[in-house]
Parts: sequence; structure tokens; C-alpha cells
Amino acid sequence: MGLERGKGERGYDLVAVSFHTDPRGSAYEQLIDELIEKTNRFLLVDRRRYNDDEVPGVSKVLRKLKPYLIESCTMEEMMMQSGAMYSKGVYYIYRCTPESRQILKEVANRFQDWLYPLLPDDLCFLKEDGSDYFFSVVHEEIYGMKITQAEAIELMERIPGLFFRLDRHREFERYLDDAIRHQTDVLQISSYHLTEIPERIRELTHVKKLEIFEQDIFRLPPALFELKTLEELEIMTADLEGIPKGISQLKQLQRLTVCCGSSHHVVPGWRPKPKSELCFDSLPEEIGELTELVSLNISYSGIRELPPELERLRYLGVTNSLIEETPEFVSRMTWLQHVDLSSTRVGISLEEILPKKDDE
Repeated sequence: MGLERGKGERGYDLVAVSFHTDPRGSAYEQLIDELIEKTNRFLLVDRRRYNDDEVPGVSKVLRKLKPYLIESCTMEEMMMQSGAMYSKGVYYIYRCTPESRQILKEVANRFQDWLYPLLPDDLCFLKEDGSDYFFSVVHEEIYGMKITQAEAIELMERIPGLFFRLDRHREFERYLDDAIRHQTDVLQISSYHLTEIPERIRELTHVKKLEIFEQDIFRLPPALFELKTLEELEIMTADLEGIPKGISQLKQLQRLTVCCGSSHHVVPGWRPKPKSELCFDSLPEEIGELTELVSLNISYSGIRELPPELERLRYLGVTNSLIEETPEFVSRMTWLQHVDLSSTRVGISLEEILPKKDDE
């Protein structure tokens, strides 16, 4: 779980300790200090994907870093030097100095900020042989370091906010302990064979994205709805008692996904319940109090009707349910960017909702 191997953007095998989430704020700054101390070079990429000679955010940073430039290389030159695959762009390699370190701290608050075209892409720190010591593939949200598990644990002890994927996280309590200590903003709970979500989850006061894939979870505890910073919630389980009215407390929630009939450890003979027997058969009207909610996706449920409080959504998917006809309010939602009510006797498509052009 802690060690991951795979083909990165550059095409070589990666064996590294990756992060559960991108370090931010003080953790980012302290890790920059660590990386500057342990390496002597770092790399940034200008993707050159626009016709303009300069992209303002990118060119501004490159000018600041110019005094510390060692060399710049094309994609082809990088491939010739290392034998690895690189994507299109100009690759800039800089010296690690106190001054260049300060620039890296000033222009970004986390590694995810190093995303073209706002900034140069994919800040990486290099070993003497040119391989990565710290790597990032920001558009895929991949971050990690070529260090041992012991070194990762030592770093986590020194720098609050570093949340590595560790072997010890196979044990759920250790995983949750570290998630709370380092106040992760992304948490994935999957395949731990849980039957309930612990009340301690309320201690994740900075979490923005929570994914739960536990087939035996049936009830959502009140503590879950105390996560005031939560923006994305995904629940995959065999069945759900329902979504409590307390969901109205998640004022920052933007995306909600619920998938019933889900299993992560299918045993011989296992079958999902028939939709007519699922307990998850309705949505509370309080869901309309989520003023930031733009996307709702529910698959495989016993839901027969939708509350009109969903009318402000831009993305609506309620598939494989027991809805027999398209709710009248849906036809008024001309602002929908995506709608899917499939597996119903009467469905509706964007073409049916959007006004026809005059020439049609």
C-alpha cells in the first residue's frame, strides 16, 4: 500500500513512497527546506501549449529563477540524456540555493499550484544521477519521494501535514490516527471491512474530499455531517439506511455520489439486493439547503421520486433506480450540463431540455 510502482509521465518505473494528499502551507514550506537541503537541483516544465510567446504566470516565475538556471532542454534532449519518455515542453533545471528556495515558497502554497498555465508544471527535485528524489505529476495528483518507509515515517514525525502512504495504513486505526494528526484534506476509506464509520471522523477538520467504499456500512453517523470543509463525498456500499437530514450541515458540499449494490470482497453466491428491497429509497428535502451542491450522482437504489429541491443542480444522475417517470421539475432545468435518468421507463436527455435553435 505504501510502495507504488507504475509508469509515470516520463515512462520509467517508479518505486516510491507516495503521498495520500498534497502537502500544503507550513508542510509545503518545510518539505521545500528538506528537499533543498537533500538535493542540489530541481526541475520545472514550460509546456508551451499556447501560441503566445509567453504565458504570464509561467514567464514571471521563469524570470525570477533565471539567475539559478543550470540548463534548459527540449523534450527530445531530455529523452536522449535519460532514455526515458518525456512529454512536450521545455525543461528547466535550477540550482538549489537559499534564494531559489525562497522563490519556490513565495509563488506557491502547495505542489498542486505548480500546474500549467498558472505556473510552470510539475516541480521535481533531482538526485545526482538525474533521477527524481521528489516527483510530482500535478494534473494526475501524483506526488511522492524515492525514500524508504522508515525515512517517510521520520519525515512525518518532524513535519505535521506530510501524509505518506505507509504499510502500517493497512490497519484502519493507524490510518485514521495519521489522517487526523496530519489533517489531510483527502481521505479514502476502502476495503477495511468496516461496519460503521467511527465518530472520530469529526476530527478531520480540514478534509475536502471523502471517499468511502465499505460494503457493510449501512448507517451514516452524525459525526460525518460535522465536516464543515467537505466539498466532495462519495459512498459505495451494499445498501444504505438513507441520507440523514443532517446532510444540510455540509454547507460547502459541491458533489455527492452514492452507489449501492457495491462490493469490494465478493464471495461466491453474493448478489446485490433487488432494488425494491434496498433501504435507500428516498432523498431528504434538506438536500436543497446545500447551496453549493452542483452535482448529484446516485446509482442502483430503490428511489422512486426526486425532491424538487434538486432543481438548482447542474449535473444530475440517478441511474438504475425505480423512478417510473421523469420528474416535472427536471424539464425546467435548462441550465443542466449533464442529466442521466437511465433505466427508467421514461428518461430525459439534454436534447429534450435545451431550447432548439431557430434553424432547426
